[in-house]
Amino acid sequence: MTVDRLGNMGARDLHLFFLIDASDSMSYGGKAETLNNAIREAIPHIREVAKEAEGSIKVHALSFSTGARWIVNNVDINNFTWENVTTKGVTDMGRGFELLSEKLSSDFQGERGYQPIMILLSDGLPTDKYEEGLNQLKKTYWGGKAIRIAIAIGSETDMDVLQDFIGDSFRGELKPLKAKNAAELKNYIRWASTTVSHASINPVRGMLPPPPTLDDSIDVENLDW
Repeated sequence: MTVDRLGNMGARDLHLFFLIDASDSMSYGGKAETLNNAIREAIPHIREVAKEAEGSIKVHALSFSTGARWIVNNVDINNFTWENVTTKGVTDMGRGFELLSEKLSSDFQGERGYQPIMILLSDGLPTDKYEEGLNQLKKTYWGGKAIRIAIAIGSETDMDVLQDFIGDSFRGELKPLKAKNAAELKNYIRWASTTVSHASINPVRGMLPPPPTLDDSIDVENLDW
C-alpha cells in the first residue's frame, strides 16, 4: 500500500476527518457508545503522532443521519476533546459527503499539506443517493488525494458502499474493515487515526502497516453485534 506525500496544508498540518453514521440504528447494541469511547481513548495517542508533524494534526468531524452537520471543525489535537455523538433518524450518507466536499472546496483552496485522512464509520445502508455526493467529494483536490478508510460497524453494513468510498486509495488495495464487536471497533478506530496518520506524516517506505487483530484472550462470541 503506497502512501504519497504531498505539500503543506497551512504549517504542514495533517487534517483528520471523521465521517460518522449517527442514524437511529447506531443506538442499538452500544455501537454509538463504543464509537464515542473509542475516539476519546484515541486522543492521547493521536497527540503523540502529532509530535512528528511539522505543524500539528487538525481534527474535523461530521455526523450524518437525517441530514448532516459538523461536530468539530479544524481543532488542533492538543486542544481537542470529544463530545458524544447522539443518534436519531435515517442514514443520509450522501449529504455527509456533500458537506465535506463543500468545506474542502471553500476552506482548502490553494492549500498544501500532508495527505488528509478521512475515516468513514457506518453500520447500515445509505437512505439517500450517496453516489452524487461521493463523486462530488472525490472531484475535489483534497478529497481525491485523501487516504480514505472505511469501517463497518456490525454485519448489516453495505460493504460495496464502503468500498466505493475508499475507491482507488492505495491503488485500490485497501478494503473496508468490519468491526464485529466493540473491541474490534476500538482497535480499528485507533489504527485509522494513529497508524495511518503516522504513515501520512512519515511515508518513508511508502507502506501502511495492516490493522490490528484482537487479542486471543478476548471471547469474541460474547461480543458480536
